[in-house]
Amino acid sequence: MTKAELIERVHGKKHLSRHLTKKAVAQIVDAVFLEMGDYFIRTKVTRNATAKLTYPGFGTFLKRRRGERTVKNPQNGDPIVIPPQSTITFSPGQELRSLLNRTGKNGAKDRDPEHYEKAGHRNGDTGDRNGQSAAVKSGAKSAAKSG
Repeated sequence: MTKAELIERVHGKKHLSRHLTKKAVAQIVDAVFLEMGDYFIRTKVTRNATAKLTYPGFGTFLKRRRGERTVKNPQNGDPIVIPPQSTITFSPGQELRSLLNRTGKNGAKDRDPEHYEKAGHRNGDTGDRNGQSAAVKSGAKSAAKSG
């Protein structure tokens, strides 16, 4: 998913104010990711403390420190020293993990991405801000074409 697709999907959610423009949604998305990035950049990883960002129902981002290591150059076999570096890992939360691994009636993976909403708000309502689901919209379009 691209940034533009994320903004489009968030803007289309019906539980958000109708007065919220795509530009405002883009600014909110940018602010959230900027704050997350700043948090991980500012926070130092030590033996006793690590930077951790948890979003209940979704998962946990964790800043980790990789130590220095020596590897072999595949072209000539010479050793190469890779310096220590920081990285971010993600571990999905229990709710997201169970939704990812859920199976449908025929044993096939159920791939309904709209079913996962904010933790605790999975009521199956997948409509847009006008209260219409994609199925209702497509049904209305086909009825208009045939009638």
